[in-house]
Amino acid sequence: MKIKKQWLIFLVLVCVTSTGISQIEISRPVKIFLLGGQSNMDGCGLSEELPLEYQTHPENIITWDNKKEKWVVLGTDSFAERRKYKFGPEIAFTHLLSKKNPNHTIAVVKTSGGGTKLWKHWLPEQPMYSRLLKNLDRAVKNLKEKGIAYEICGMLWMQGESDAETIEWASAYEKNLKLLFADVRKQTKKEDLPIVMGRISKSLLKKTPWNFDFTEVVQEAQDKVAKADKNVFIINTNKLKTLKDNTHFNSEAQIWLGKKMGKLMLRITK
Repeated sequence: MKIKKQWLIFLVLVCVTSTGISQIEISRPVKIFLLGGQSNMDGCGLSEELPLEYQTHPENIITWDNKKEKWVVLGTDSFAERRKYKFGPEIAFTHLLSKKNPNHTIAVVKTSGGGTKLWKHWLPEQPMYSRLLKNLDRAVKNLKEKGIAYEICGMLWMQGESDAETIEWASAYEKNLKLLFADVRKQTKKEDLPIVMGRISKSLLKKTPWNFDFTEVVQEAQDKVAKADKNVFIINTNKLKTLKDNTHFNSEAQIWLGKKMGKLMLRITK
């Protein structure tokens, strides 16, 4: 029964997301938000557990399909390659921003990968960061070609679990995160680009299939980066519920995280 329900959701999504940007009022200016990180940005929220209010989406929300290289209406799939029928913080985040910005289109460009490490994958010229810039470049080029006004308004970041595996990686996290954020601002030509970051959870110190012994070191690094940068804001995720692996946020937690990220972004950008 669960499989049938998932397939029903999938078929609905195919019908919805197969429509492109032409299905929205493209005369509205576009607010672009970059989303990056690892598995908790990918999202393990189950589409079938979405509250009713999130099962359909406002018309002024779009997301960049990295594979098809086109703007599509928001679906309940996170577009993460290995996480079908699942979602991350983008659902609640975009819903909130769309309500507060009815005269704009809220656009998400999301690049994430489970298990990716800041030191290995996300620094300038490394694979995930290069992919993020490529996705953003193609998304922006598409808008330019259509003559649509746009602005890159902010970034959401949910990553750090994998860097907590060794003391060397965890100790380098603060320096590396500053390098990443600085280059994002350089590439977007937004020196004060607002960044909202979810701090990794202390639930990682419970029994997990992986080893996150240096979670507190990464948490401290994230706190320091936020404290030192007036345009970086951090969210404490310690109380969020996870799946049985004590690592991945469940559906309820992803909705909470998206709302919180949205509230902070609205406060920063108003």
